[in-house]
Amino acid sequence: MLRSILGVLALLLAAACTSTPSATQPTNTFETFVTIESPRIGTVIYSGTIYVAGTTNDSMNDAFQIQVITGNGDIIAESTVTPIDGQWDVQLPHAYTGDPTEITIIASVSDGETFAELDLASAVLSPISNRPNDHYGLILQPTNNDTAGGEQIPVFGIVSGPGIQEIIVTLSMGEEEISRTTAAVDYPNKLDEIPWQVDLLTDNRTGPVQVTLAYEDETGNFAVLDEVELVLTAIAG
Repeated sequence: MLRSILGVLALLLAAACTSTPSATQPTNTFETFVTIESPRIGTVIYSGTIYVAGTTNDSMNDAFQIQVITGNGDIIAESTVTPIDGQWDVQLPHAYTGDPTEITIIASVSDGETFAELDLASAVLSPISNRPNDHYGLILQPTNNDTAGGEQIPVFGIVSGPGIQEIIVTLSMGEEEISRTTAAVDYPNKLDEIPWQVDLLTDNRTGPVQVTLAYEDETGNFAVLDEVELVLTAIAG
């Protein structure tokens, strides 16, 4: 069921990524540079607020505008943001209750006469009723029965759930652990579906292996969220 929901949302996200135009670069009039670093592509937002964060050039102290627009062109959230020491973030309340939809987040600036888009970001917005219960996570790449090789393999996936501060991704051959890496889940709205990416060292092994996604729960136990099996070869897959 979860993978079916993700398939629908992935199609929406793909549409958002292909239909969103490139951001207009700021003009010399503003000498302003804004980068939206969160949410990242692949995020599915279930929370009642949309968390947006990023950076600016250090010399920028002026406020700029953040707007969230659906695929139908409706503005569902907006705010004025003032950066501090090149950093900024904002929680944007929204009242969206429709079907899952692509959203575009626009950072812009205007002096009353001239308007410039500074950066764009895309995500999917979905009602909380579509979210699976409790904690969950998936390894989306590689998939079961894939082949991979080389010194390291990239692993992509999603995770969601309160209390997940860090994910643990391991590569094992039978009972032997070949490599392990961790990644902090440094995103405040834990009910949202958050993309992650890590690289796992292969130690130049070949043969059948398992990639496991897990986290340490509140009691200190190792909780497995997902696992895929693949085959390591001498040549990168």
